[in-house]
Amino acid sequence: VIKEEPHLHQVPRSQRGGEIIEPMISTQWFVEIKPLAEKALAAVKDGQITIIPEHFTKVYYNWMENIQDWCISRQLWWGHRIPVWYCSDCNEVTVTREDPKACIHCQSANIEQDPDVLDTWFSSGLWPFSTLGWPDQTADLKYFYPTAMMETGYDILFFWVARMIMMGLEFTGQVPFSEIYLHGLIRAGDGKKMSKSSGNVIDPITVMDELGTDALRFTMLVGSTPGKDMSLSVQKVEANRNFANKLWNGTRFVLHALETTANLPQDYQPSSGHPWTIADSWIWARLQNVIRDIDRLFGNHQYGEAGRHVYDFFWGDFADWYVEIAKIQLSEGGDRAFVTARTLVKVLDLSLRMLHPFIPFVTEELWGHLRAAVLDSPLAAEAKDWSQALIIARYPEPRTAEKWEAPTIVQFELVQEIVRNIRNMRAEYNVKPGQRIPAIFVSKTKTGILKSQAEVIAALAKLDIAKVTIKTEVEEKPKDHVALVIGAVEVYLPLEEMVDRDEQRARLEKELSTANSQIQRLDKLLGSSFAQKAPEQVVAAERDKLENFKETAQKLEEQIRNLG
Repeated sequence: VIKEEPHLHQVPRSQRGGEIIEPMISTQWFVEIKPLAEKALAAVKDGQITIIPEHFTKVYYNWMENIQDWCISRQLWWGHRIPVWYCSDCNEVTVTREDPKACIHCQSANIEQDPDVLDTWFSSGLWPFSTLGWPDQTADLKYFYPTAMMETGYDILFFWVARMIMMGLEFTGQVPFSEIYLHGLIRAGDGKKMSKSSGNVIDPITVMDELGTDALRFTMLVGSTPGKDMSLSVQKVEANRNFANKLWNGTRFVLHALETTANLPQDYQPSSGHPWTIADSWIWARLQNVIRDIDRLFGNHQYGEAGRHVYDFFWGDFADWYVEIAKIQLSEGGDRAFVTARTLVKVLDLSLRMLHPFIPFVTEELWGHLRAAVLDSPLAAEAKDWSQALIIARYPEPRTAEKWEAPTIVQFELVQEIVRNIRNMRAEYNVKPGQRIPAIFVSKTKTGILKSQAEVIAALAKLDIAKVTIKTEVEEKPKDHVALVIGAVEVYLPLEEMVDRDEQRARLEKELSTANSQIQRLDKLLGSSFAQKAPEQVVAAERDKLENFKETAQKLEEQIRNLG
């Protein structure tokens, strides 16, 4: 011995009990896996199997090319027992499919089965065909094996997916599936891995009971990207619970719209003089675009993005825009109400079909109510080919875009931009929500669309339709008017004269007083010992607040001066 000295080393401990873990040499069962791995590697390289996303193909190659013999025995209390029996008399081994009563070598009954069980992945690697009756050539095995797609987490690509490929090729001569879709892992809202020890686990049962199964399902689907982890929070599920409510309310509106046709005869047909409005044509063109997008995204395995497209369409285009315009059109009654109700039914029907894979329970319930209401209305012909349940209904199929679709979308987008800009300006000038205001529209090239959509613009932007003027040009810009420029359209709004100056000044002075009190508080705080004792990031945050309040106060003082 030359010398002795302390040596620091890591001691592995059990995560659950904290006991020291020490290596122990023991006898185990192994499978020589390289011959099986070579076949499984070739199946991916020659294109029999495709891995999605593609970058995991290299991970798969790396594992299979550096394969090591597989230890298939485990010292666990539960699992498939190793089918091996040891003879206490002749010390030979018996391996058989059926439980033996005696040693096959010396016929001794003094035999004992190996206490080990098979590795979980060995048993589950047989799953694609063992569940279908294999080794018997059952009808289920012939029909379902091989299957089209295997969907699972990327973390078990080697543990499970590779084992299934190897087992399938070895025992059936066929690959078990042609595509492997790998999703990411679900993490906590802050991106950390969920674990009971960290206390950040979200119990799905609790979330489903409180917010709905569909809300959780939709959150998981639209928040996912192939092979990428996603952060899950209850707030995200709450947002999608609101979307489920939006679906419910949208369907209630359509069912109510069907009541407007209740007094019409069952064989009622609108006259040819009532074609679709621009809004009708726009929502149908947008719907066709979404159907084409969904088909493309499904083909590229971008399922989360597909769900977001339908979400945006239903909430943004259908509920926020078309439903509001439909209320105006339904109020006209007669042919216009009939055409509008029929458009509402068509769009809602196809929307529910697109959403069904994402939100199956709510959409099935709503579609059942829609189907019953349509069959009991003059629109019964619209539902004559509908199935008894949404789950077996045909999914919307894309069709070639027609020439009128793109120009119609552009036309209506102009209407949307006009309405948005007027709404923003009303909010900026604090015009009361219910107050109708005049407006002057000026455009040399868009007077046609402005005249045809004047009523819609007035209704959505809260304009006084009797005081809406549309001109090709103006000699002199109106005084005391706020000017907006939206593409080729100029809009003049008399907001300066609409504002109650005394009321506006009182509001601004109240806001200025609040800002100044916050400035005084923060000045006092930052001038005290707080600035030296508090953490640097906390102090910096308070300084930022002070600067923001000073900027706010400056703008408020300027607005008060401008009021005169």
